[in-house]
This record gives sequence, structure tokens and C-alpha cells, in this order.
Amino acid sequence: MPKTSDSSFPRLVFSLGIALAIAISTPAAAVDYSGTVGFSGQVTFSAPIAGITETDLTVSVNSETEATGNGEQCSISLTTSDNPDLLGAYPDAGSVSADMLLERGGMQIPDGTCIVKVTATGTDGVAVSARGSQTVFVPADDINTSATLAGVDIVVRESKAVAGISKECVVWAKKQLKLRDKCNALLLKKGPTYAIKCKDAGPEPVGCDPGQHVEAVLALAHAANDQQTDAMNAEAVDAVLLKDQVLCQKRFGKAAVGFVNKYVNFVNKKCVEAGVDAAQCRTQQVNDSKKKLEQVDKCEGDQLVDGGTGFTVPIVAAPCDVCITAGVIDKKCVKSCFEITLPELGDGIVGDLPVCGNGILQGGEFCDDGNLVGGDCCSDSCTVEAGNPEGPALDPTCSDALDNDCDGDIDLVDVDCQ
Repeated sequence: MPKTSDSSFPRLVFSLGIALAIAISTPAAAVDYSGTVGFSGQVTFSAPIAGITETDLTVSVNSETEATGNGEQCSISLTTSDNPDLLGAYPDAGSVSADMLLERGGMQIPDGTCIVKVTATGTDGVAVSARGSQTVFVPADDINTSATLAGVDIVVRESKAVAGISKECVVWAKKQLKLRDKCNALLLKKGPTYAIKCKDAGPEPVGCDPGQHVEAVLALAHAANDQQTDAMNAEAVDAVLLKDQVLCQKRFGKAAVGFVNKYVNFVNKKCVEAGVDAAQCRTQQVNDSKKKLEQVDKCEGDQLVDGGTGFTVPIVAAPCDVCITAGVIDKKCVKSCFEITLPELGDGIVGDLPVCGNGILQGGEFCDDGNLVGGDCCSDSCTVEAGNPEGPALDPTCSDALDNDCDGDIDLVDVDCQ
């Protein structure tokens, strides 16, 4: 019987070769983490604000975000917002959430965090507003599992519903931030004997900073070492043993103060006074101001505890305190946290972004009737609508209690009905 060849073996080898070639030539899909992250917490006022209560506030997640991990990127595609309840707890009946994406590229699993800002804002419907925020570090695993983060508490301060500050206010805020920051550096290094060198910028211009955002900037950059508020009872650390640490604390202050001063000036000039105040314009001013944060990069040495006073140096306040772990300073993290947190404090000095539909005539708006409904003389983009003809005197349009022709007069007061 003649021997026959088995043709299946060559075909098998050929097929495996093709499969291997395809596997080698086809790039592996990147591992990304995505999910809907929820937030809950308590909203409180730093001081009472006349005409505004907890239920007047809206809590939402800012679309701007930063990644802490090297080579990673964060983005937010969709957010939800809700009002606090009567006791300030949020969310009440809805949700406060963000659809988040953390990308690293390649097959490496993301292991960093996304820094996001949860804000609470509201107005009295006239000229005063309330605003506050909390910066949150969202770990990769919480994004991947669509977790809800509790305890995201927000302190709300008084602000200005209509943006814009006087030259006197800009000068005062800039000078006050620099002088009080310098005072902190002196006290930490020299103690209360140098309290006499602590100066103020003079009386605060009327209505300049009703929410004390200047003080909040100093508190963020110095935390427990913010001794300028009680200079006579300050304590000095060992400035020889902690030379690098004292200098680093000074750099934290210079970074925060420099950024806010530049940002406030830029927003007022390039956004508010230029008549183009919008989120995109303010984001550009953040980018143009963040070079000031490079002071942080100059820090040397790790965080230490002073043996005499027990002070930890350097230190920053929450939420940026998480950027220093076991005495090791993550400078990239500090800069990113400052970049997310400080613009909110700067906005408190400048005033609010225009929000169409809140009933307050703000920069760039031609009208604001308190809603986003068109056909009522004020469009859903806060521009004046043309309206319809009104009159003559016996026409139904002269007795319907409506401003049909959008000229500001109703019924028999309108000249077209006389």
C-alpha cells in the first residue's frame, strides 16, 4: 500500500505563522480607567451671607482636572449637580457626579489620581454671591469602580455676583498678599521679635474682598505655619538645622501669592474689562499664570519636625497636604493642587463668571430675566429679543399684561397702545 503524506501539518504551521504575525503587528489596546464618580459632603458658610442660605447653592464638579501620575492624563466628559438640603448636606434629591477618564497609554495600568474641584455657588438674585470649593484627589481604583466619595466638605465665602474690581482693590490685594506672606517667612525664621516688621497694605477698599480670600490664600500656602494672624505670639524654628525646610515654606508662599496676584490681574484686564469674561478666558489666565508655581520646584530637602517648637516644616493646608507623605514632598502634586485650588480663591476677589438665567445682569449679558426660556423678550443666551407688534389701543395685546414688543412697557403704558 503506497504511503500518503499528511497535508494538515503544513497548513497548521502556516496558520500559526499568520496568527503570530498578526499578533506581533497589531498593537495592544491601551489600559484606561473610566467611571462615574459621585461626591457627597457638607456645605458650610465661613460667615453668614445676607439673603443666601444653603438651599440657594448649587454643588457641581468643575470640568477642569489634573493628573498626578507621570505620563497620565485625566478628563471629565459629563457632570451632574444638585442643591444641598436645609442643613447643608449634599446631594439632596439628585446627584453630584462626574464621568471621568484616566489614561496612561500602553499596557500599564493607571495608578495615579485625578485632581478635581467640587464647587458650591449661589446668589441673592441682586449683587451678592456665595462661592466655595473643595479640591479632591480621586484614585484610579475609585474611577474604575465608579465609587462615591463621602466627606467632600465645602466652605463657602461671600463673593461678588458682578465681576470686576477697582484699581485700588487690585493694588491692595497684591500688596497685602506679599506683605503678609513676607511676615510669615520672617516669623518662622526669627520669631516674634520681628513682628514689628510685619506690615499691612493699609485699609481694605470698600467691597474689595468681603469673603476674606486673601487670608485663605495665605492659609493654604502655610497651614499651621500661617503665624501672621497673631505675630506677637509667633514661634521661630531652628533656622540653621531646618534651613532648606524654612526656605521651602517660603517658596510655597511665593508660589501661591505670585500665582493669585497674576491671575487676578489677568482676569480683570483680559476677561472682565475686555468684555469676554467666560470660563475659557479664565482658563487661559490660569495657564498664563502657572509659571509662578515653579517656585515649588526649587524646594530642597524633605519635610522635618522642629525639635523646639514641634512645628512641621514645610507644610501646606488641606487639600494639598496629601502631596507630602512621610516627609517626602511631591512637588508635581503640590503644583497641580495649587493650580486647581488657587483660581477659586482668585475668582472670589475678582467676582463671578456670568451665568445666564440667574436673574443678575452680568458682564456680556444684554438681559437676564432669571430663566433660560426664549420668547419672553430675553433669549436663552441673555440677548434681547425683537418681540411682536403691540397695539393699537383696542387690540388684545394692550390688555394681556405682556410686553409683546419687548420695549420695556406693558399695555396702556406702551405708546403703541395710546
